[in-house]
Amino acid sequence: MKQIDVQSAGLTDKGKLRSDNQDQFLVADLTRSVIVRSGSLELEQGARLFGRSMGHLFLVADGMGGHRGGNEASKFAVQFCANAILNSRNWVASVGLSNEDLFVDDLKSMLEKAHQAIEDRSKTTDGFEGMGTTLTMAYVDWPRMFIAHAGDTRCYLFRNNELRLVTRDHTVANEMMKNGQLDPEELERSHWSNVLVNALGAGARSVYPDIYKLDLQPNDSIILCSDGLNKHVSDLQIRRTLTALSDPQRICEELVSLAKQGGGSDNITVVMAKFFEQESQNNRMQMFIAPPSQEILLQDLRIPESELDTHDDEPSLHATVEFDSDGREGDAKDTVDFDENGDGPSGEFHDENNKTSG
Repeated sequence: MKQIDVQSAGLTDKGKLRSDNQDQFLVADLTRSVIVRSGSLELEQGARLFGRSMGHLFLVADGMGGHRGGNEASKFAVQFCANAILNSRNWVASVGLSNEDLFVDDLKSMLEKAHQAIEDRSKTTDGFEGMGTTLTMAYVDWPRMFIAHAGDTRCYLFRNNELRLVTRDHTVANEMMKNGQLDPEELERSHWSNVLVNALGAGARSVYPDIYKLDLQPNDSIILCSDGLNKHVSDLQIRRTLTALSDPQRICEELVSLAKQGGGSDNITVVMAKFFEQESQNNRMQMFIAPPSQEILLQDLRIPESELDTHDDEPSLHATVEFDSDGREGDAKDTVDFDENGDGPSGEFHDENNKTSG
């Protein structure tokens, strides 16, 4: 039996031009736990017993809609997802191939409900009108990684010294490029790269999340970031940083520094994780104890009743294609399943000049 070891870090910065920071991020491990209420063991009432990490969670959100609205939307989205995860049975057991489709449906539903909750809040609270946020979330149930994505925050995979962009930006510029209306070399410089066509909230009728699935390998790394990073730091610079440095916290600090040196025109958030496989004996299990602590209610929400159909009445602008294992196109779906090399349907790879090649 092999045990996964994860080294991770996250860092956010308001940048050089913004007066506030509307980015949010979360790095967390999921565990099973019990709270001791009484018993004959020498355990203090209220102590928490928990086992090893069963999953790893990474989120980045980039808010929009003014100072109050943008910050509230991104903060609310991250808290909503954490709340939904902690209160869902699907997240306390291994995903497994048998219930993977149900898990994907749960991911979509979570983002759709977060969208609706943000919309409800924006319509009932002064100063929050039109607020919205991007959201990119990666959940790792080793070796499987699931990514739920809406907006232009990004997830990269770093494997064998190669950097791949897993997600795609939900921007007008990216849609124009796909339709042949914009040269790939002009993508990052286009003013349309700042205009989103998909996000949580922002007055939209619904959100259309992309779901990506891929198997990680030992020594893989992932980077999640807001667009404040990739506006000023090329994929070549990111790859060089990942190659030169090994400590996740140091990598986050270096990438934020590079973004500020390049202009720092927006908030900058970077989350980084490295995965190592360690041999462990299969006849051992471990239990940990945390002392009693004061519990404070952080978020109490009515679960939104979905009135949205994201697949029939209004087709998604971002439907992607799932390919068979031999690379042939399969049925159109809104999930992307990567092969064992981490390649997506198009084999999309961002080269050293930050251009897209097939």
